[in-house]
Amino acid sequence: MPGEFTMVYGFPGRTEQHLSSENLKFYMDKERPARIKMREKSLSVIDAGMRSSDEIRIKYASKQARIANAWKKWIGQIGGLKTVDAMQIKRDREAVYNKTAATKKEWTEKYGTVIADMNALVGKYQDAEFGYSMAIEYLYVGPELFGRARGVSKFLSDYESFQVSGELDAEIEKQRKSAEGFFKNYDENIDKSIFVLLTEEYMNQLGSDKMPAILKDNTPEELADMIYSKSILTNKERYMDFLDKLSAKSLSKLQKKDYGYKVWEETNNAFLTQVIPDVRVYSTEMDALLKTYVAGRMEMFPDEKMWPDANSTMRITYGKLEGSAPHDGMKYTEHTTIDGIIAKNNTGNPDYELLPRMKELAAAKKYGDYAQDGELWVCFTGSNHTTGGNSGSPVIDAEGNLMGLNFDRSWESTMSDFMFDASRCRNITVDIRYVLWVMDVYSGAKHLVDEMTVVK
Repeated sequence: MPGEFTMVYGFPGRTEQHLSSENLKFYMDKERPARIKMREKSLSVIDAGMRSSDEIRIKYASKQARIANAWKKWIGQIGGLKTVDAMQIKRDREAVYNKTAATKKEWTEKYGTVIADMNALVGKYQDAEFGYSMAIEYLYVGPELFGRARGVSKFLSDYESFQVSGELDAEIEKQRKSAEGFFKNYDENIDKSIFVLLTEEYMNQLGSDKMPAILKDNTPEELADMIYSKSILTNKERYMDFLDKLSAKSLSKLQKKDYGYKVWEETNNAFLTQVIPDVRVYSTEMDALLKTYVAGRMEMFPDEKMWPDANSTMRITYGKLEGSAPHDGMKYTEHTTIDGIIAKNNTGNPDYELLPRMKELAAAKKYGDYAQDGELWVCFTGSNHTTGGNSGSPVIDAEGNLMGLNFDRSWESTMSDFMFDASRCRNITVDIRYVLWVMDVYSGAKHLVDEMTVVK
């Protein structure tokens, strides 16, 4: 029922509640918008391709979902943070922190400059942080040829040891099997279009002075034409032929003349040598400052509620079953029902296809023992602080009974990775009664339910 106590426990991935104002500003104004733009370019190509043929739709459905997941989350983060004016909240909190630190000499000595130090550190290293994020988007989320290049690079580095140990033939066979799986769901034209768009955006975001020579000396279109017409990384036949004729000479030729491999190697080397060292220094120094900052909060504001950031270890979060009104004129009810599933199905959207049995049971209102006030609840929302990693976490009531399984947040709630707002942040849970209904009534597996203790 609305207002009922809810508790979630599990292993949330990562939150960053204690970022300084300049760090949050960096994410909101620069880092997140740039990453969103990179992914939008990939998605524009993939979405068009998926609409053009069922073959491409099947090949790229999971890839599209994987890229779009973080893309959509980041859009929600920025929207939520702007709506609550998170920057002003941060600055107000920092002002109170500094004012309080100034009230005692010992606090001034320990905590008086920590916020200024954090903000200054962000300014000093934000180019490295930005370069890191852009390299991740380009080299690890962007064109798929780079993923193939990483696999080949690892193979090259171990080539001589495979020869000595007599494992070379077995490793070549592993490469063949890996390539079979890769090229099964790969389209050269889509990858080429993504390469052109993301190479251009990568260079625009970072500036040509931070690019390796191969990107500065060629346009994205010129590189794409050379890569996708000749590289072994973008064509199954070329790749298999390369493995069939593998030798020390062909490996050397790959490194010197295959432009797909050269772009990846030169760009990745620049990333490892020019970006990663500064990122590591920044991370180490910021971690030390954050420890001091949090220690100050705990000492100077002992009655203030606070929590440690999530780091993939066990966390418990409590709240209550409730809806929200995140924007003017918008209100989310605290639960959804099977009627909503049917309504979505009626739109004709293929994402909501249903078997006839589901519609028949819903029309007849055959909800078995799982209805509440004549409705079959499907999902409900709660004011629990969750994040990535909490999917599948059990949601329990005040008596310790399983109410459902956590699996998502409302779009606006993704801001909670940086700032949790109990008035708008909502986790989404599938009602355990719906799960039991699917097992029992819909699927006819009542014997499984009979093994459980069902509490009403």
